[in-house]
Amino acid sequence: MSTKATIAYGQTFHFYHEALDDNYVYLELEQVQFEASYNRVMVPIPVHIWEVIRQYPGIDLSWADKSDAEILDYVSQNVDERIRDYEAAESDKKGWVSILGGLVFGKANDPRDTQIEQGVAHYQRLREHQQQVKAAMAELQQAQRNPA
Repeated sequence: MSTKATIAYGQTFHFYHEALDDNYVYLELEQVQFEASYNRVMVPIPVHIWEVIRQYPGIDLSWADKSDAEILDYVSQNVDERIRDYEAAESDKKGWVSILGGLVFGKANDPRDTQIEQGVAHYQRLREHQQQVKAAMAELQQAQRNPA
């Protein structure tokens, strides 16, 4: 089972991120030259590939500007929906329904407050990470506008 989430692809390239890695995007190129040395790799990206790739964002930053109240509202709605789905599931499917979304909220049959607490903590960490990415992007953009 692949953990690659494709952003863009073509016959000789694959631009993707790994499902559990929010720190990098990856570009695989085939049939191109490259130079490598200690701590450095240079790969010339063909213009037609670059034009395809640059149309896609490398990361979702939709949580970066969310408030705590917006996060709580989103999590509460999702937890309530999970609990309804769990309660409505047939007994032989409750186990499966319980673990859906479990990495974020815990099990659907856990207490509502516990699920909300876990969900809020998850989305606050996600927001913090996205804010760090936005800050790093802004720093690079500022450095490009004002070279030393």
